[in-house]
Amino acid sequence: MNTLLTPLLLSFLLSFAFFSCNKVTHTVILKSQHHLNSFEINGGSTNFMPGVLPNYVDSTGKVIGDYVIYLLDNGLMRGEYYSNGDLVYYRTGIWDMPHKDSIYMNIDVFVDGTFYIELVDADEMVMSSDKNNIKFFNIGKVTSVLRISNGQKLNPAGTKPK
Repeated sequence: MNTLLTPLLLSFLLSFAFFSCNKVTHTVILKSQHHLNSFEINGGSTNFMPGVLPNYVDSTGKVIGDYVIYLLDNGLMRGEYYSNGDLVYYRTGIWDMPHKDSIYMNIDVFVDGTFYIELVDADEMVMSSDKNNIKFFNIGKVTSVLRISNGQKLNPAGTKPK
């Protein structure tokens, strides 16, 4: 009897571990307020947020913009752009998580693609895509990297790999 329970228990635990990882990632993504700290294209390290978002930096070059993303549980997402604490505009988009390590997002003029999710730590993730369809300046489908933090905005310079 004991030898029969051991394989069953082991397979249950392995199944639980596999599916719970997907659930944990999904829950972390879904239940958080996300801040888009940096948006890079074509393998470069330039943050294009100042070029895309009005009043993202002030006259001294200090970052005063904050792009906040909320993933809602019905497949909708909301992007809110603030400059110096004031809401400048918001967008509604869609998202889907077809795999535990990737997410499809379509919001605003610079995010429309499936992004691979790399969790840096509990508060930070890097999302990369080979085919992000960028609509501003009709750039089209290019490789892109989004550097995102949970809960609080991070300095874009500090979100780069060390």
